[in-house]
Amino acid sequence: MKESSTPRWCDALAWLVLAGVLLAVLLTFRDYGVAWDEQGETIDGALLLKYYASGLRDHSAFEFVNFRYYGGGFELSAAALARISPFGEYETRHLWSALLGLCGLAATWRLGRRLGGERAGLMALVLLALNVSWYGHSFINARDVPFGAGMMCCLLLSVRMLEELPVIRWRTRALFGLAFGLTVGVRIGGVLALVFLAFAIGLWLSDRLRTGTAGRAVAMDAARIAVALLPAFAIAYLVMIVCWPWAAQSPLNPLAALTMFSRFPFDGQVLFQGRLIPATSLPSSYLPVLLLLTQPEILLIGLVGGALLAALTLSERPRALFTVQGMQIATVAFAALFPIVYFVARRPVAYNGMRHFLFVVPPLSVLAALALDRAWQGASTPLLRGAFAFGLVLAGAAQLRSLVQLHPEQYVYFNALAGGERGAQGRYELDYWGTSLAEATRRMTRTLQQAGQAPRSGQAPYKVYVCGNVWSAALFFPSWLTPTERSDEADFLVGIQSFYCKDPPGSRRMLEIARGGATLSFVDDLRGRRSAVAQRSQPKRDEPNATSSNHSVLVASP
Repeated sequence: MKESSTPRWCDALAWLVLAGVLLAVLLTFRDYGVAWDEQGETIDGALLLKYYASGLRDHSAFEFVNFRYYGGGFELSAAALARISPFGEYETRHLWSALLGLCGLAATWRLGRRLGGERAGLMALVLLALNVSWYGHSFINARDVPFGAGMMCCLLLSVRMLEELPVIRWRTRALFGLAFGLTVGVRIGGVLALVFLAFAIGLWLSDRLRTGTAGRAVAMDAARIAVALLPAFAIAYLVMIVCWPWAAQSPLNPLAALTMFSRFPFDGQVLFQGRLIPATSLPSSYLPVLLLLTQPEILLIGLVGGALLAALTLSERPRALFTVQGMQIATVAFAALFPIVYFVARRPVAYNGMRHFLFVVPPLSVLAALALDRAWQGASTPLLRGAFAFGLVLAGAAQLRSLVQLHPEQYVYFNALAGGERGAQGRYELDYWGTSLAEATRRMTRTLQQAGQAPRSGQAPYKVYVCGNVWSAALFFPSWLTPTERSDEADFLVGIQSFYCKDPPGSRRMLEIARGGATLSFVDDLRGRRSAVAQRSQPKRDEPNATSSNHSVLVASP
């Protein structure tokens, strides 16, 4: 680890930041709605528990939709925690997911500290903690955030191995095996951690060759390292099959999962730059553009500065790459950039923003922090350092403001390059998880109650058509609301503001849920529409049909 003269207050402040994030998690985890996939994930977790409770005889978890291809690490642990948690099942999931996101923060801090010292570690931690997209996903994205945290732990341990080669300590190997097994137990894409580790070891071996070591000796070193890592892989396999028991049903099952995800069978439409594009035909610019528009400006500035600094350093001192620190930074850069380059080159199926690539955000945060720390060191006068510190505080305050203003829908964040959330509306997907349906449902319920329009005991409940995942709204229905699969018989429509959710003719907008000037979801009142249809389809009578028009149309302000 790089020696630093930075006062120890940087470490103390880092612990304070982690404690602050933990406090925010504990105070707000019950505010978040239910994401689109969560109902299926909770069922999968219950079935995995059933598999173990049956003595490994009940295989219903392996037949549930296509969930067998996913590692069950998060679902299994969340289902077990829900059995003893004082909170509801979904609240427990959100808390557990956010705590794993906090582990990702801690790993990012330690990696930045190991590469650049206490101040760089603190900067990396703050960059990720105030990253609105990462923070928002931490509560509701039960695969990508735990996966990202696991990948960051594997990367941290891979970088640590570079300090120990050619002899890797048992503790490092055991921890890597545990982290790798848990990561693959969440998603098979965790095999990328081996690619990053191989890159790091390959750099070290290349340096041996560069300095004149005989090829035979380098080959022997490679063989020793491979043998030394075998116990780590054994630990990883045992952990993986506990989290993902389907992987143990056949030796080829993990390969089948990897093959399936490389050509995921999703043929839906994706909104990108104002156009609907098939998920199988997205342009190579899709991921780079979304990264550019959804990451905080200070992170982008740090990355540009880091790229310029790296180019300048390598042009002046090419051998800097083969110092331990140089190889470590190169490994982190490879871990951040390789998945992006792979997407650009291969254009795999993608949808729902950049959520599948959230795992590149922590290493990008480390790289930006190293560049910002170098800029701080280059500020030679108190005036320059004061101006630099003021700029960092302003950037952090802007991110904190976005965290507060978007709560609890932080994951829809777009930066100033996109014109914020308002500028992204209609051009990119915003609330694709549908979590704002919870707030829309609660506000609709409260508005009807305040207007005295909630059905009384004995009256038929209102029927609600949900455009989105039904459970994301229906979970919050009182007894006098019931979901329906037919919009033509519904009294209300609750929907995500998306290209596939349209206002039926004759409907009236009742309320909208908005963040940053962009509408995320809405409620339409269809009672007037139903009444008009009923009047057109029935002969005229002297008296109006009281049951068809007993409620006036409500329009609530957003």
